[in-house]
Amino acid sequence: MRRIVSFLSLLVLIPASLVARPAHADDGFKGIDTLHGTCKKLAVAGKERTSDCRGVLLNTRYADQRTGFYFVTTDGAMITFSSPGELSQRESKVAGAYPVDMMILKIEGDVRRVAAKGMCHTSKLTIATAKLNCLADSELGRFEGEFVPGTKPPGS
Repeated sequence: MRRIVSFLSLLVLIPASLVARPAHADDGFKGIDTLHGTCKKLAVAGKERTSDCRGVLLNTRYADQRTGFYFVTTDGAMITFSSPGELSQRESKVAGAYPVDMMILKIEGDVRRVAAKGMCHTSKLTIATAKLNCLADSELGRFEGEFVPGTKPPGS
C-alpha cells in the first residue's frame, strides 16, 4: 500500500514539473520514463543531499530533442539536469554524453530555471538500463547526480 501511495504522489509531482520545461521545448512532449534503482549521489548547489534522494529517476523527452533527467528527493523536491538532447559525443558504442545547459529546480512548490554548464554521461545508449552520472555548474553552485537503475521496479 505504501508503494502505491508513494507512486501516486510521484504522479502528482510530474505534471507540476512538466510546467517547468524550457520555453523552447514547446514542440511537444514525447514521453517520460520512470526508472527505479539506487540514487548513489545527489548534490544540490554544492550541498550533499544523497541521503534525501529517492530510488526513482524520471527521464522526459520532447519533439525538439530536449531531454531532462529528474532526481526526486524524499521531501518532494525535483532536481532536473536539462539537456538540448543531442548526444554530443559517443564515448564508445555503448555509452554517450548529453550536454547540460540548464538546471530546473522544483523545491517547496517553487520552480526555478538556472543556466548551467555540464554533462550527463550514460553507460549505455538506452537510459532505461544505463548508469547515469550528471555534473553541472551554475551561479548557484555545483549540481551532481548519479543513478543506477535496478533490473525491475520495487515490489515486482
